Amino acid sequence: MRRKTSSLERYMLFFGRQYPLNFAFLMRIDKAFDEARARTVLESLAKRHPALFAHQEYTEGKQMDMVSEEPAPVLLSHDTAAESASLSREAFMLSHMSRKFDPFTGPLFSLDWRKAGQGTELCFVFQHGVADGIAATWIIHDFLRLYSGVTPSLPACAEMPVLYDVLLDEVRDELLTRPEPDWKKEEPPAPEPFDMPPYTVPDFYLRLFTLESDGTSRLAAMAREAGLTVNSYLGALILKAAADIFGPDEGYERTIQCPVDFRQYLKEDYRTLAGTYNGIVKVKVDCTLPVEEMALRIRDGIRESRAGMKDVEEYFHFRDSFDDVPDPESLMMSFGPDPIDYDFSFSNLGRTIVTASYNDLDVREFFGPVFTAVNGETVIGLNTTNGVLRMSLIFDKSIEKAAKFRVLGDRIEALFAEIVQQIS
Repeated sequence: MRRKTSSLERYMLFFGRQYPLNFAFLMRIDKAFDEARARTVLESLAKRHPALFAHQEYTEGKQMDMVSEEPAPVLLSHDTAAESASLSREAFMLSHMSRKFDPFTGPLFSLDWRKAGQGTELCFVFQHGVADGIAATWIIHDFLRLYSGVTPSLPACAEMPVLYDVLLDEVRDELLTRPEPDWKKEEPPAPEPFDMPPYTVPDFYLRLFTLESDGTSRLAAMAREAGLTVNSYLGALILKAAADIFGPDEGYERTIQCPVDFRQYLKEDYRTLAGTYNGIVKVKVDCTLPVEEMALRIRDGIRESRAGMKDVEEYFHFRDSFDDVPDPESLMMSFGPDPIDYDFSFSNLGRTIVTASYNDLDVREFFGPVFTAVNGETVIGLNTTNGVLRMSLIFDKSIEKAAKFRVLGDRIEALFAEIVQQIS
């Protein structure tokens, strides 16, 4: 199976050769792990989600194709060192989520595991060019269904879908009428020779949090009583805490970045497959306001950024940006890092598809998405699975505000404790 590597994939894979552009999930199951069975399952999973196991090949004019072949390459490893050293969950994740995926050999996904008492901890790592957080939860769900025997097989996908090609017809037709942005009208600079920078992994700080089911229910009730979603309400609570830390020196107008899901624009058959189907919006908020008012500003700001398909429009315009470029990689080397003009990225998957049990296999914990926070970014990732909210905070320890973001972690822990205390 072969198709053109999309512009977004090529961008993510190119810079993923310089620093980790990955994200991870940590799962604990209640059984010992059968690696041989898992390997067979991953080979089957490659038929359902082939992009995860594909590799890239240069074609004419320095263009690039994504190629899926059998047998699928598999990255599956028993981390005995993590067992013997009794690494923390955070250290176990960090030891794997920064791995350098080779786009020219594949795969772009890995699974590492270690014994944890009578059970097993699994670390799933995805290169962000071929999957987003929601896609990853479907992939993990499919893995567990196959591994546990809930289903003997999954329908194969005869293609590797790309956002631009699987939009609803009416969405694509409308986007084709939109005027192109100014940046797309610029002539690319002449190609220049360059040396690929060495792969550099930041020294990450990672902290995990859990709000058990009673606390999660209380949080949902608090949001509901205010007429708000959990996403907006919890985002406001944490942004308020950040403003208390950063505001005295930097002001109380703070910015939250939120990924937004594009699946509402996709054809139904592609919404559960591997792919990157999300975008980014940012909302500025006056953090001197009450939390409820802040949450309304976040909610309304996200809605405004998405109105009229503005959220997906720029990604659609990017679809052919490298087509007539003599050397796309030379062009990408001229790109500077995006400015960190926000306090943190708040990546909330909401309720996931992962269930509490798969036949006789029970899922005990499920953290993620935990993103590699590169170029000075700070990321809060969270999901709600089987009624429990789990969250992560990650940043580069070398950033100027590292000490203050550690304090933010303490505030999040205290915030969760306060929510639990409100349970009658």
